[in-house]
Amino acid sequence: MKIMVLGGAGDIGSGVVEALCSMNIDTIVVGDLRYDAAKTVSESMKSSGCNCEAAKVNAIDIESLRESSRGVDVVVNTIGPFYKLGFPVARNLVRLGLNFVDVCDDYDAAEKILGLGSEAEGSRVTGINGLGWTPGLSNLLALHGSKSFGEVSAIDIYWVGSAADSKGLAVVMHLFHALIGRAPMYLGGSLSLVEAGSGGIEVQFPQPVGRLTLFYTGHPEPLTLPRYIKVRDRVTVRGGLIPPWQNSFAKFLLKALNINNDDKAEKLARAIHRIEGIFRAGGLSISALRVDIYGDSGKLSYIAIDRMRRLTGIPAALGAVKIARGRIAGPGIYPPEALIRDTGEFLEELGRMGIRVTEVREP
Repeated sequence: MKIMVLGGAGDIGSGVVEALCSMNIDTIVVGDLRYDAAKTVSESMKSSGCNCEAAKVNAIDIESLRESSRGVDVVVNTIGPFYKLGFPVARNLVRLGLNFVDVCDDYDAAEKILGLGSEAEGSRVTGINGLGWTPGLSNLLALHGSKSFGEVSAIDIYWVGSAADSKGLAVVMHLFHALIGRAPMYLGGSLSLVEAGSGGIEVQFPQPVGRLTLFYTGHPEPLTLPRYIKVRDRVTVRGGLIPPWQNSFAKFLLKALNINNDDKAEKLARAIHRIEGIFRAGGLSISALRVDIYGDSGKLSYIAIDRMRRLTGIPAALGAVKIARGRIAGPGIYPPEALIRDTGEFLEELGRMGIRVTEVREP
C-alpha cells in the first residue's frame, strides 16, 4: 500500500502523515512543493520506524503530479485554501486515475469537486470529498446520531478553532472566505443563503473551551447532509475563534476594510499571517467540534476536543486506508456520509487513534 499526502509538509498534511505512520502503511510519500520541508517531515517519520519518502510536486501541474504519483494507490490532498486550489487538484487526480481523499472545507469548492463525479466514474476513481474535522467528522457524527431517530428534525454543527492551534496562510484565507458573502444553510426544508458571520448564538462546550458565541460560516455540510439524511427542518454550521475577542476583531476588519471578495480577503489574510504569532500568544492549543441532532425522541449531541491537525488528519488517513483496502464502494466522488455508512466502526477506529468523542443524550 502506497499513499501520498499532498501538502504533506504543512500543519494539517503532516498530521495526516503522522496518522498514516501509525497504521503500518507500506510506503508514505510526503508530497509538497517545498521539497526541503517534505524531506524534513519524511526524515522525522523514518526515525520513528515509518517507511516514508519525500517528493517535490506541484499538484496544479498535471505532469508534475503524474511523475510524483507513480505507484501510488491513494492520494490525500490537504493543499489549501480549497476555494482556490481544491478543484484544480481534484481534476488532475481524476484525470490521472488516482483515488483520493481531500479535507476540503469550502462549500463552493466542494460543489465543483463533487461535480467531477461522472468523470471520476469513467476513470474508475473513488474520491471522498471533505473528510477531515469539519466537514468530515461532523458529517459522520451527524449520520451516526441520525440512526437513533425515526425522524430527524435538525442538525446543528458548531466548530471552534484557535490561532494557537493552527499554522499556515491557508487557514487564515479559509476563515475569511467563510465569513464573507452569503453562506448556504438548509433552513425550513430547503437550501437558503444567509449572511456569513450573522446568526450568533451561545454554545456550551466542556472546559477549557467553555461557553462561546458562534456565527454562521460557509461550510459544505448543509449542501451534502440533506442529500443522504432525511432532515425535516434544518442543517446549519456555526463557528468561531478562541479567545473570543478574535471573532470581533476579524468581523471588525472585514467590515472596516470593506472586504467583500476573495481577492481582498487574500490580501488581508497575508497581512494577518505575517503577524499571526501575536494571535497565538496566550491562546489554547485546541480546537473543538459539537454536533447536535434533534429527532422525534429527543436530542443527541457529540463533542470532540483535540488538536486541529489530529481532528482533521486522522479521519482523512482512515478514509484513505479504507479506499486502499477496497472497503469503500466506488467509483465516483462523494461526501463522507455517502460512503462511510458503518459509522460505529469508524468512531471505534478514531477512538483507538486517541480521538475521544463524548455523547450526550437529552429527552
